[in-house]
Amino acid sequence: MSKKEVTVHLETITPLWTGDAWQENGKIRPSSLMGSLRFWFEVICYFAGIVSKKEFDSNTGRFNKVKVKNEDNVEDREKKLINEILKNGNDIKTVINFLNNNGYPIPAIIFGTTGWKGLIEIKEIKLLEDYCFGNKLNLPERICISKQNGEIKENNDCPKSRDKNWSVFYLSQPYFYGKLEIKFLVEEEILNSIFYPLLNFMDKYGYWGGKWNIGYGKLRVTAVKQNNNGENWKIEKFNFSLFENKNDEEFGSEKYLRSVSNFDDLIQGNNKKIKILNKISDNQNSNNQDSNKDLRDVIKELIKQKAEIRTTVSNSKDRHYKFGKTGKSKSEDLPQGSKILPYIKKEIKKEEESFVGGFLSIVDLINLYGSD
Repeated sequence: MSKKEVTVHLETITPLWTGDAWQENGKIRPSSLMGSLRFWFEVICYFAGIVSKKEFDSNTGRFNKVKVKNEDNVEDREKKLINEILKNGNDIKTVINFLNNNGYPIPAIIFGTTGWKGLIEIKEIKLLEDYCFGNKLNLPERICISKQNGEIKENNDCPKSRDKNWSVFYLSQPYFYGKLEIKFLVEEEILNSIFYPLLNFMDKYGYWGGKWNIGYGKLRVTAVKQNNNGENWKIEKFNFSLFENKNDEEFGSEKYLRSVSNFDDLIQGNNKKIKILNKISDNQNSNNQDSNKDLRDVIKELIKQKAEIRTTVSNSKDRHYKFGKTGKSKSEDLPQGSKILPYIKKEIKKEEESFVGGFLSIVDLINLYGSD
């Protein structure tokens, strides 16, 4: 196997949060960025039919179920892999065929699982130029939204937690804002077929780190280099021909993504698509944000609109699944994170930057936690 070093330059559109278990965010954690890449790759694979529900482990929230024989355990699988490599060499196709034949899901082959390291890893992260771990955007610590009239208040004018009159949202701080460089080590055979299409997707639609429910985690790819040479990384189509039984699997975003024009379509499920609702039009919300507002105002307005949409879903289980909740009910075997995410883009017109907001939906993941 041969891994190539790929240097990716990124800059924040919205704050990047990679906080640890203690909610401290003083550095960028590679595991958080790799987890984001894996999550969105798994979403694409599931919606495109590359993986199925039976490969999904609801305990870990990953497509990580390895189909093994009863007598197999982790140590046995590791020994088999080592023996296969010793016998046939460490050619990537040999290794992938072995993993395929031993029931490893494709996301586990790409990103690793117990006993297998994966084909993509982060070697190094560098922070560049005018970066900040703090509150560069001067965001409020928390905002609250009136459940009666949609009024927005900030900080000490808000209750510390939601009540019958107010919805409360905390904007986590300190966050990272600025430019960074990530050096990836990527198996050469998947550069053009998997890694670059995934990077292209992340640039357009994906989120990095955490706190996506408040719009954090949008980054823009500004350059990609290999051996100090610029790379043609803007590849639209994924190609899974390297994997057994996937010889004809080449597809672009039409397989897993579609645009919608209203909130009703955004929050409805059952068609296995990432759904994008771009800039909200005036006839959908009288308090529509415009593209000339700064990022702080766009984030606040989108959180407000999301809170308003939430009130239209009467079924509590459905509401908790789609919009998230704090705590967990014993009767609800559902992930807690929101599946309706503020979707913020930076536009440059006549040399002036502006931010445009909409929403991105992954509510179709609900099929993984119930009957298809």
